[in-house]
Formats: sequence, C-alpha cells, structure tokens
Amino acid sequence: MSTQVVLQYQYLWDGSQPGWELIYVYQAYVDLSLKFDLTGPSNLEMMAVRRTVHEFSSLPLAQVIARLRGSQTYSLGRFESRQARIITANCRKEGLIVLEKVTDTSRHLFANNQNKSTLVIDDAELAKQVHDTALLHGIRVRRVET
Repeated sequence: MSTQVVLQYQYLWDGSQPGWELIYVYQAYVDLSLKFDLTGPSNLEMMAVRRTVHEFSSLPLAQVIARLRGSQTYSLGRFESRQARIITANCRKEGLIVLEKVTDTSRHLFANNQNKSTLVIDDAELAKQVHDTALLHGIRVRRVET
C-alpha cells in the first residue's frame, strides 16, 4: 500500500478535522468446560456439577448421572469475561476442574466525538496501516471494555 493512499486519511490525526480519536474496544469471550478423569466424573463431581451448573440443578440425580457418565469434558458454554470469572470461581470452589479458552475479539474504531461519526476502512491492510500511522502521529486513544 502506498504512503499516498494512507495520507488520504491524515485528517484523522493532523487536526484539519478536529474530534477524531481511535477507540480501542476490548472484548473477550471465554469458552468454559469442565474436565473429568478418563472414566468420567466421580459421584462427588456429579453432585458438585448439580450444585453449580444451572441446567443440572433442577434435574434428578439419575438424569445428571445419565448425561455425564463417561464424559471427559462438559462444555458450559461461551461467556463474557466477567461472567466467566464468576462461574469459574463457583465451580472451583466446589472442587471442579475448569478449562478456559479465551477468544479475543477486540477491535479499533475511528470515531469523531464532535460530529458523532465513525470511519470504517473495509480494506484490512489499509485499515492497519492507517491505524498504525495514526498512532505514530499521536491520535487520541480511548479504551472501552464491553
């Protein structure tokens, strides 16, 4: 990508159009699973699952056993970071082993805080170059966690 193409966006950082900033939107999802031995969960682990996992709390123990018997893992689902921390802590408090896989979906967005507009650059390579150049020239950065 040529420098000339990137410089078409210099209004973002040169002050000729005031109000532009780079908003860094931090967002991560956590996939949680329970891990059991090769033979599946023990009786104590099944009781702990029943106490901590909402979908099992109202089931009779026989159904919990039928659903978990022989399973080495059980997926709890995908959660936002804060909720995942709470679920993980509750499960670990009951002696369960929790596996966590974090998926970072953070992104950046050029926004003008004066005229309430945003800029989307569809070309990913150009967007990265404009982003990097804007940072080098001191564009204001605001961080948002969702």
